[in-house]
Amino acid sequence: MNNYPSLILQCEDSIEGILTAIYDAFVEKNKMHSYQDGDISIAIGDNLNVNLFAREIQVKTDLEKAQKTLSTIQSRLSYRAYKNIMSALCHFSLDRGDAALGYLIKGFPMGAKVTEALSDPYVMRIMELSRKVDNEAHLFCGFVRFHDLGKFLYSEVEPKCNVLPQVMEYFEDRFPNEHYVIYDLRRKMALVHPAYKNSFFVYGDEWNVDVSKQQDHFETLWTEYFEHIAIKERKNPRCQRNLLPKWYRKNMVEFK
Repeated sequence: MNNYPSLILQCEDSIEGILTAIYDAFVEKNKMHSYQDGDISIAIGDNLNVNLFAREIQVKTDLEKAQKTLSTIQSRLSYRAYKNIMSALCHFSLDRGDAALGYLIKGFPMGAKVTEALSDPYVMRIMELSRKVDNEAHLFCGFVRFHDLGKFLYSEVEPKCNVLPQVMEYFEDRFPNEHYVIYDLRRKMALVHPAYKNSFFVYGDEWNVDVSKQQDHFETLWTEYFEHIAIKERKNPRCQRNLLPKWYRKNMVEFK
């Protein structure tokens, strides 16, 4: 990989922002007389790698460009490649934009076989990031705890990765008849599901609810059940930490 890009595209820290930057990167790549690996870099959020010899472009998020990028990935690569890229973009690593761009530059000429090019560093990096996101999303499918606020169910989470897009279908299938909101405190992002309708995302602080003031009968029952079912003589904190690290417990009522 080339550590000295000649062009840096600065985009916002969102999936749509990175996809827009990837679209613009291919436009700029086609303008170059000769392209070498790493000539174009994607800087996410405020994390700009200062380079005196690189040209910098501020990328404005464009949903149409983002959708075109997605459509091209779906039509020219396999579903597996598409899923790997989308999962990787949900990671928090600052190099995920560069990894996705390198993956697609390698993948578009190869087609679906790109997922088998395990010797390529970009392919391996995307697989690594995707696996980490999928693993965390799998855990949160079991760790999410809802509070009954009367009109809807509400949950707060603080995942390291952006797992809400990953768990959306799981909770839609599990609670199709419920109004619920899962709010990501780190990203100020809420997954909103109206009963019997498709979920959607809302950004901002308006969903930040003080659940400590809410009276939830089912929460009380669950906490009492958790306490009474435990066998004190077989309590093993070390094993429990391995299966359920402490940072996951912040919003789990049974550990408060």
